[in-house]
Amino acid sequence: MAVVVVTAVTCYLYFVKFQGNITGFFRIGSILPLSPFLDPETTKIYQGEIGYDGQQFLSLAFDPFLQNPETITTLDHPIYRYRRILYPLIGYFLGLGNSELIPYVMVGINYLSIIVIVGITSLYFKLNLDQKWQPLLTLCIPGVWMVLSLGTADLLSSLLLIISFYCYRYNKPIGTSVAISLACLTRETLLLIWLALLITSILQQKKEQIKHLFWAWIPPFLWTIYISFLDLPGAVRVKANFGYPFEGIYNKFISLLTGEIQGRSLFEAYLFMILIAIFVAILIITKYHRQDNRIIQISTLFYSAMFIMSSMTILGYYLDYSRVFMDVYFLLLLSINAFKNSVKSQLLLASGLGSIAFLLLHS
Repeated sequence: MAVVVVTAVTCYLYFVKFQGNITGFFRIGSILPLSPFLDPETTKIYQGEIGYDGQQFLSLAFDPFLQNPETITTLDHPIYRYRRILYPLIGYFLGLGNSELIPYVMVGINYLSIIVIVGITSLYFKLNLDQKWQPLLTLCIPGVWMVLSLGTADLLSSLLLIISFYCYRYNKPIGTSVAISLACLTRETLLLIWLALLITSILQQKKEQIKHLFWAWIPPFLWTIYISFLDLPGAVRVKANFGYPFEGIYNKFISLLTGEIQGRSLFEAYLFMILIAIFVAILIITKYHRQDNRIIQISTLFYSAMFIMSSMTILGYYLDYSRVFMDVYFLLLLSINAFKNSVKSQLLLASGLGSIAFLLLHS
């Protein structure tokens, strides 16, 4: 079922939304310089827009070793973008360095990531037969379709996160460490999950897992050191993305309450309130089912801290916070919940309305 749905949505985006132009998946704007590996005549360019993160990943996938000096000029924050190297690097190698093939490969990575997420989640619940159908709720998560349509790395990082949790639950310490190490090379914020895994391993006295987690941080650390020697231009965006506790949430509520009531503002409010409800639901579920959900609980606490510190740079637009906090939806999905009337299922099904609205109305 997942294969049928994901294939149908991908074909809809490719043939209907983007008129058969594969570059439409990367939301390429006209403000930043175009990658030297793209032909302006055949590239779908959104005039007057700065573009979206997918444009940055595509530019890096064409030239992950920065051999062409023009590649740097296409990146808005080279240091920040180059840290998230795994997705474009895989695209480059699987695309055999062919600039015409690479965009298709990158879309294919996201396409397969959704399907594999459903599969791994099914394995995660193999001891909980009453929850075996719940992996299909992956298809309700709005961020899944946003990432697929925007060509960003979040689906790959979420897949690696879920693999690490699956391996942790079934005592595969090497698999856990490899997956989370690769996840950190996809998105550096996954270091929070590495820390959550380490703390949970200590609390549960998993000595073998602790030992392997201590080397898992080395590859992303070495990559960061390597980047520092490249002397790339551009500032790291941490200061812009985060601020004082609750300031961004407060400003978001003010903007929702004082803004003009229209379809877009209602959609913003709907997705933002669902995200908050998901945070609350996870904390409630993990409180009553702590033994089965310790890693979920600690990971959610870290993500909650990040949410509380987020500025309007992240919270101002539904595409941003739906992507940045997409893993929170997966944390809810992976939580072991024995309640008969599952608030987990209800929230994820409700988020499916947001997914449908996005696919039909986003241009």
